[in-house]
Amino acid sequence: MVSARLREVDALRSFALGGILMVNIWYFADPYTLAGAVSPGHQSAADLAVRFTVAALFEAKFYLLFSFLFGYSFVLQWRAAITATASPVQRMQRRLAALFVLGLLHGLFLFFGDILLTYSLMGLILLATQSLRTSSAVVTGSALIGVLGSLILAVGLFIASAGAGAPSAAVPVDPGAITESAGSAFSSNADNFLDNVAGVVFLQGPLSLGMFYLGLAAGRARLLERRLSTRTLTTTAATCLPVGLAAGAFQAYLTIYGNGDRFSVLAFGISTLTAPLQTAGYVSLLLLLFRTTAGAQICGLLAPAGRMALTNYLMQSVIMALVFTAYGLRLSNGLPAIAVAGIAVVIFVAQLILSCLLLVRIRTGPAEWLLRRVTYGAPGDRVPGS
Repeated sequence: MVSARLREVDALRSFALGGILMVNIWYFADPYTLAGAVSPGHQSAADLAVRFTVAALFEAKFYLLFSFLFGYSFVLQWRAAITATASPVQRMQRRLAALFVLGLLHGLFLFFGDILLTYSLMGLILLATQSLRTSSAVVTGSALIGVLGSLILAVGLFIASAGAGAPSAAVPVDPGAITESAGSAFSSNADNFLDNVAGVVFLQGPLSLGMFYLGLAAGRARLLERRLSTRTLTTTAATCLPVGLAAGAFQAYLTIYGNGDRFSVLAFGISTLTAPLQTAGYVSLLLLLFRTTAGAQICGLLAPAGRMALTNYLMQSVIMALVFTAYGLRLSNGLPAIAVAGIAVVIFVAQLILSCLLLVRIRTGPAEWLLRRVTYGAPGDRVPGS
């Protein structure tokens, strides 16, 4: 029963990975995404409808789920270290250091929107405060999201009511730079990473940390390892999903069809406060689906990609860089929105299939293997069974 529940954790991680891909691909495909806008060359009714759908259903929802599962996995790894009579603190310190290095390399060479570096830094805070009582972790996580979201919302309401545009340091990525040559693509990405990393850490960081704490509390309660009642999942979905979807649609409308300069901060505030509800609704529906015959098969298809989520996350950036930048096909700013969304679907489906095939032959993905070597590789603290 426990192994079945852990398979669901992997499936949820894979589900989050697919949603993150659908959001991240636009930063490669549309140079104006970084500035919170849509390319002037791709603003047909069909293009905007696709972007609206992605913003409403995907943006800011799936990295929250990934963050929640990071906190949940923190508990699983802590328990594993205790069982192995190893130091959980030292293991986690090595793991976070490896994530920092991977995030730095990923951000510089492939994708300026890297989240691994932020996770490593927020993970250090989680590690330093892991002795918090479970109830305190819930309160702290909720407060981080609620307070930051409320502040952003208040600023957004002020800007919107004043009728003025929000000051923004973000500018469109130069499409010529990322498609001219491999060297210029690297320089453009590295510059954008260095310019934006502080914003990612100080905005997404606290939100991720908030979800870390909620995941920590859920992990201690073995929330995903025991069978939540159908009534609980149904009630959560019925309560959270309508509110989350309505807010997501409103936020997407402001972002895609409204005055971006005037309403972008307001939209971000709405998303920050309500995206966790939408995420909780998605998870509840998915867990209910996994209990059906067809859903169990879907869970089995999703889980392998979740087991090697780090490898798949990094490979997504490799593939997108090859498709859209001068590292490969140079298709940035050259495809309609429906084609971009279709490419994201194809990439994810291919990863699902390849992950299933690969894990039949090996225990874990390459990036996971490296992370495990660093985490467990100190003398006297080896990987169990290795």
